[in-house]
Amino acid sequence: MACNNTAIALTCCSDKDYVQDKVCTPWSGTVVAADVLVVTFTNNINQNIVGTGFLQYDIGPDDITFNFLDSTGNPINPAPITLAPGTSIAFTYRRFSVIQITLPAASAGTYQGEFCITTRYPVQ
Repeated sequence: MACNNTAIALTCCSDKDYVQDKVCTPWSGTVVAADVLVVTFTNNINQNIVGTGFLQYDIGPDDITFNFLDSTGNPINPAPITLAPGTSIAFTYRRFSVIQITLPAASAGTYQGEFCITTRYPVQ
């Protein structure tokens, strides 16, 4: 539907209702001998989701990787995002199913940080 601008009223496309939620949580993992996957978010709501947020990596013995996966478990981002200890990254992605951090098997120890996301999705 196109917009109609008259002297009396401005009418446009039909309204859509959206829900917006914000979640922040600390994350941590301990590597002993194998890669550790830390799932920071699972989308069980709607495939038409948009997420904006950040991943903060506070302490750990080595770099970590950060991935957004689609509903088949394949990465959405062309290459894993790598973070060094003491860094953070902001992101905006859509149509993801899982967000996960991979802690490398090669570097045993404890890894910690914070994950924060604001999701938006239409109410059907």
